[in-house]
Amino acid sequence: MEHLRFVRVMLAVYAFALSAGCASVDKAPDFSKSSLPTAEVLGVYFSPPAGAAAAIVKAIDASEREVLVQAYGFTHQGIAQALVRAQQRGVAVQVLLDMKTGKSNRGVADVLAAGHVAVREDGKHAIAHNKVMVIDGAVVITGSFNFTNSAEMRNAENTLILKSTELAQIYKKQWTQHWAHGRE
Repeated sequence: MEHLRFVRVMLAVYAFALSAGCASVDKAPDFSKSSLPTAEVLGVYFSPPAGAAAAIVKAIDASEREVLVQAYGFTHQGIAQALVRAQQRGVAVQVLLDMKTGKSNRGVADVLAAGHVAVREDGKHAIAHNKVMVIDGAVVITGSFNFTNSAEMRNAENTLILKSTELAQIYKKQWTQHWAHGRE
C-alpha cells in the first residue's frame, strides 16, 4: 500500500510539472485526489544494478502503433535498436533529443536516422531534460534514467513504467508541444 501511495504522489508531481510548464494551460490544474490519473505499475527499476534498459527494450518491442521519446542523454544502443525494430515493423517512432547533447547523442542519432526514425532536437529550453517514452497512448516510461549506458551501469537512477491512458495523454500533449518547436 505504501508503494501505491508513492506512485500516486509521483504521478501528482509529474502531472503538476507537466501542466505548470505547459503554455496552453488556461487555469491552474485541479490536483484534488479525485482528479489525479491512476496508473498500473508495470515496473519500478533502480540502477545499479542494471535492468531498466532491458525493461525499456521489452516495452518498445511490445509496441504496436506509436512510440514517442523525449531524451536528454541517449547513447544506449540496445534501446536505439529497439526503436529501429519498432519503426521497421510499422510502429510510428519519433525521438526528440536535447540540442546541446547532440555530440554525445550523435551515435544513436545516426542509428535512428539510418533506421528512418524521425528525430528532432529541442533547442528552445536551457536544457530539454526529459526522460520520457509514451507507448501506444497507454504506457509511460519516466524517471531519472537517461537512455544511456552510464544510467544503466554506473549512475544512481530510477525508472517507472506505468500503464494509464489518462497519464499517457498528459505526457503526449507535452511531448507534442516540444516536438512542434523542435528542429530536424
